[in-house]
Amino acid sequence: MGARLFVAGAVVALAGLGTLSGCSADDDEPKIVTPVVAEQEAAPSLPKGDEETYLLALTSVDAKLTADKQAALDNGYNLCTDFTNGMTTSEAVTDAISLFAVDAKKGQRIVAITKTNLCKPSASKGS
Repeated sequence: MGARLFVAGAVVALAGLGTLSGCSADDDEPKIVTPVVAEQEAAPSLPKGDEETYLLALTSVDAKLTADKQAALDNGYNLCTDFTNGMTTSEAVTDAISLFAVDAKKGQRIVAITKTNLCKPSASKGS
């Protein structure tokens, strides 16, 4: 009779573990989603530039660059972040080539358009 209680107890214990592991998997999901949501919420904190002029200027370089306007804006703000983080113009051109899938000449034009229209001037502008 003692053996039967041991087996029954083991089955209950294993069933409980299954329930616990199911709960912990659910608990982990919000932790994984939360940083992504936080990053998306942090993106709008960049100062807004003249998005309309920026998009028009990109379209004049190549209409394909603004086929997805939101992607074009996101890529432009990524370049603004590059400048804020101290990237050189040359490094930003390399990033623009990658982000927009263009050649070096278009990459240079994109960086110039982005700096002029989308990126807010730095705090050291007056010095």
